[in-house]
This record gives sequence, C-alpha cells and structure tokens, in this order.
Amino acid sequence: MYLLWLLFIVSGCRQDSERTCQGEYIVRLHDEYALAEHPHEQIVQKPYPWQAGIGPVRAITKEYFRCKGNSLNPPNIIVKDGKEINRFYDCSGADKHSLPLRDGKEFIYPILITLLNHIQKVSGKNVIISSGHRCIAHQAFMDPSPKGSASKHLTGAEVDFYVQGLEDQPLKVIQMIMDYYKDDAKEYKVFQRFDKNTDVSTAPWLNKEIFIKLFTRGEGRNFDNRHPYPYISLQVRFDREKNEKVVFSPEQAQGLLRK
Repeated sequence: MYLLWLLFIVSGCRQDSERTCQGEYIVRLHDEYALAEHPHEQIVQKPYPWQAGIGPVRAITKEYFRCKGNSLNPPNIIVKDGKEINRFYDCSGADKHSLPLRDGKEFIYPILITLLNHIQKVSGKNVIISSGHRCIAHQAFMDPSPKGSASKHLTGAEVDFYVQGLEDQPLKVIQMIMDYYKDDAKEYKVFQRFDKNTDVSTAPWLNKEIFIKLFTRGEGRNFDNRHPYPYISLQVRFDREKNEKVVFSPEQAQGLLRK
C-alpha cells in the first residue's frame, strides 16, 4: 500500500514538471518593455491639521483650551477637624459642554492664543497647555474656595502652560511674552511687577493687557497641574475689542453661557 502511494506522488510530480516546461519562450530586444516607464516623482507628506501654521510645531487654537474635567477622577473631599464637611465631583469633560460662549460662538480671549503661538514661533518648541477653560463643576473640583469661584479660567481669560524643552527656563519664556509687546503702544509695552501678596513666591508681571504669574515646582499643584515642572499662568486684564477691563465675579460665573 505504501509503495502504491509513493508511486502516485512521484508520478504527479513528474507530470507537474512536464507541464511547467511546456509552452513558448518570450523573446524581446533589450530595449523593449511591456509597459512604458514614467519618471519617479517624490511625494511630500502633507502636514496634519494640528501641524499646520508654525513650521515644525502645531498651531495653538481654541480647541486646546477645552476643559480637562473627567468624571473618573475621585471626589475632592474637604475635611475639617477630622470630619468630612463637603465633597466635590469633577465634570464629565469637554465632550459634555462647550467652551464659554460669546455672541453664540465658542470663545477664548484671542490674545492668549496669539501669545502662545508667538512663543512657539520664537522658540520653535511646543507649548503644553495644562489648564485652559474650566467649567463651573471642574473649577469647584479644583478649587472650592470663594476665591476659586471667580477664576478667569471660567471665562476663557486664563491659561496655565509650560514649554516643552524649556521646562526649567520659565523666565526665558516670560521674556518672549514681553518681547511680543516691544513695538506696541506704551501702556502695553511697559511691564511692572505686582507688589501685593499672591499665591506665588515670585512677584508677577503685568502690563495693561495681561497678568503673568510664575508657579515654581512646589506651587499651584492641582488636578490639571500634576506635572513636576514650573508653569506660567497668563490672565487677560483688558479686552481691546470691547475697550474695557476684564473682571469676573462668582455671580457672573453662575450665568456664564455654555452649550
């Protein structure tokens, strides 16, 4: 039985070999081709939307300011004299609510976007926004104090950030911000130091339009700023479009429109 099976295999292989050798050979001259060749063209990869605008880094838009709340965060439990007196839960994040609205459209103060893109253009490095807009629930979760309820993060008038590659050189970044105003009108060009007590050890800088705070490694840590780096906070003081000061109160926060 085994011998018959072996003969069947050998016979099949011989038949396959004979079929492979049958047919006509194709003969052509050395300069003849079945298909015409076209010159090779190098295709340049188009930049992705987030890469467009500032050379090697992606342009900052209002999309980077969306609230970083997350309902998976554990509650912020407030304890006094060893007893729980309150607890605050985080929001569900930017997919559940919009940025602040102005004239029915999502709004972030344009000077913040302009300054962050200026830093990227000058430094050639990416700005990392750690905290942009905060909805009321996220702000309360971050800072339930009365002062926190009037944060300009609620209106898109404040942003916390650091620069990738310049994490330990925040003063250099602050100088870039000041340089943006060097050709501006005097009230914007001149920066002063804020001489009143604040929540930072470094005296802030301010001109007519913005207020700059520097948080060192041990300052201002919260759920948005859990990174180990110093970071900069930019607040808008004056709205050039409306020609008015940018102020905010807890009462305004409650009536702030979102969708």
